[in-house]
Amino acid sequence: MSAGRKLTREDFLSDDPADRARFFLGKRLVCASPEGRVSGIICETEAYGGAEDKACHGYGNRKTRRTEMLFRAGGVAYVYFCYGMHYLLNFVTGPAGVPQAVLIRGVRIEEGKPLVQKRRRPFPERQWADGPAKVCEAFGIDLTYNGVCLLGDTLWVEDPGIRVPEEEVLRTPRIGVAYAEEWAEKPLRFVWRCGG
Repeated sequence: MSAGRKLTREDFLSDDPADRARFFLGKRLVCASPEGRVSGIICETEAYGGAEDKACHGYGNRKTRRTEMLFRAGGVAYVYFCYGMHYLLNFVTGPAGVPQAVLIRGVRIEEGKPLVQKRRRPFPERQWADGPAKVCEAFGIDLTYNGVCLLGDTLWVEDPGIRVPEEEVLRTPRIGVAYAEEWAEKPLRFVWRCGG
């Protein structure tokens, strides 16, 4: 596995979170921790963003202690605890002051498989990181990663040069946001059908 180009701040900056959600398909997520290094190819994402998105934690420009990372300039991690059980990883995108991010919903593990197997036992490899909570468990991501710069040496994203054809991308409504009224049906989930 050859190292790809590490993404720059500009790669995270876009006024359109859907554009970034599609962009991150085929990119490599890398986490280097004291336990070891884990990496994998992103194959499922969801876009959240703008004060008008009723499914976004920053809806109505609500800025709280929990959501303050969403209002940072793109290129930082927004990690939160969901349902009192799971951690979820988002890449903050866009300009400072605009709450938008991309939820990382699925990754195909490439590197650090023994460590991921230990973290995700007894599940088979195809289920190691096929959901947003599973991604965090596989990579060892918790609230200590909230606010971590995605341009550093702890948690980052690389472009390995993979081209994801449009015909292999399934675009659907987001999962678990039925409360978001008209925003629940918007096709803001992106799945690379050959990616995992």
